Amino acid sequence: MKMISAAIVATAGLLLSSHSLYANENNTSEASTFGELIVVVNATASDDGVVDVSLLETAEQFSNQQPPLRTCRQPPQQQKAYCHFNDLKHGNYALFIFHDENNNQDLDENFVGAPTEKLAISSIDLSNNDSPTFEQSAFQFDSDKAQVFINLQ
Repeated sequence: MKMISAAIVATAGLLLSSHSLYANENNTSEASTFGELIVVVNATASDDGVVDVSLLETAEQFSNQQPPLRTCRQPPQQQKAYCHFNDLKHGNYALFIFHDENNNQDLDENFVGAPTEKLAISSIDLSNNDSPTFEQSAFQFDSDKAQVFINLQ
């Protein structure tokens, strides 16, 4: 992930919907510490290339000093892509997503360093924040199954 320039005018919509199912053999409540996170990415530029989703759990991963916790690369269909992160430990995470239209595995930039491919960061409106942090972007994942809907801009 590259630093985001002030020239970016993008917005990311994040909606975390979840439900929890707690049950054991005795029908008593017992919370699981792992779950499934489904990321639904909307508004790709086209159905070309792939959507690159990076799941991040630390500030070092967010600033590209360490590799992401997990990644998912899926081709968009009808300008939408889905990524499933199974057996994910409950905790705080951030998402960095971009539409790699030319499938070169890089977020392409113009001559001033502004991205030329659509992107989104969880919980961040990039038109109002050109230097987001992990803490600003993080969301809490604490369900057996949850969905995140995010729009690329």
